Amino acid sequence: MRTASEMSNFVYRKQRATIRTVLIRFAVLFLIILFISTIVYLDRTGYRDSKDGNVSLFDAVYFTVVSITTTGYGDITPVSTVARLIDTVFITFGRAAMWFVIVGTAYQFIFDRYREAYLMKAIQKGLSGHVIIAGYSSTGRSAATELIAQGRKKKHIVVITTEQDHAQEAAEAGHVSMIGDASKEINLKKAAIDKASAIIITTSKDDTNVLIALTAKYLNPDIRVISKVADLENVKLLEKSGVDVMIAPAVTSGNLMATATTQPNVVHLLEDLMTAGKGLYIREREVRKEEIGLIPKKLKGIAVMGIARSGKVIAIGELDDLKLKKDDRILYMERK
Repeated sequence: MRTASEMSNFVYRKQRATIRTVLIRFAVLFLIILFISTIVYLDRTGYRDSKDGNVSLFDAVYFTVVSITTTGYGDITPVSTVARLIDTVFITFGRAAMWFVIVGTAYQFIFDRYREAYLMKAIQKGLSGHVIIAGYSSTGRSAATELIAQGRKKKHIVVITTEQDHAQEAAEAGHVSMIGDASKEINLKKAAIDKASAIIITTSKDDTNVLIALTAKYLNPDIRVISKVADLENVKLLEKSGVDVMIAPAVTSGNLMATATTQPNVVHLLEDLMTAGKGLYIREREVRKEEIGLIPKKLKGIAVMGIARSGKVIAIGELDDLKLKKDDRILYMERK
């Protein structure tokens, strides 16, 4: 039997009824019954009880309940014109309210499940080359915002989080949103990880990030894994779990803050480079056939910042005598 953390559900902008919603509906129905019962009791002389001829407050409530539920034993009957008018108008209204609560709630709890199952299959079928974000706190939200700024469609970002509020927030933002533990195979499979291009892991616990990375690589060996790391001592552990790129927010933000004390303009430039839509971009592309054998700094039309070769990045200061090879990737700056 699966625990709640192992199971997952897609979250939609319009959620099905919650327990709180159901309780509110039945509370309103209860108030309607009390309201109608009060009206019946105030006009109790217009009713006859076959038992003793008198209608008490309890009798008024009893008559209202059996009438709106269409049970109608007939032991209490309206005999005056006003009583019959009350029965026609208010009892009919109460009956409609009761059926609305019962049928409406049943629809949302039962029929919506079939609708969500259908939508879930449609969503999974439409996912390909998407990015999965595990965790939707401030880091996860920022990652989603940046992906959109870079041109990725909202529906091609899948958010998996254990937090109900975060899942609903992601759904409202237009992303495919799931409640669940991203370290569990069943949840990553629901997110179509076998067709995903990358997974961004943003939880605050390194051990959780390791488990998510291991599971992701097991299900899709070719997926690119980017993970947040809280403690630098865990970098090697994350590397061994299959993480391709690690980001240490605490270290990066600390370095930027220290730099800002004496060189604030450098920080502004770096922020510009790291944020899509600001004007400056650092791009990456493969070396073209005609560029093989050339020195990177002599390439026309682009400002080369570095070369990625065999999994390592060669910085701009080491490119003076370097010649481009077939499998190199060029890191360059451009303005849009």
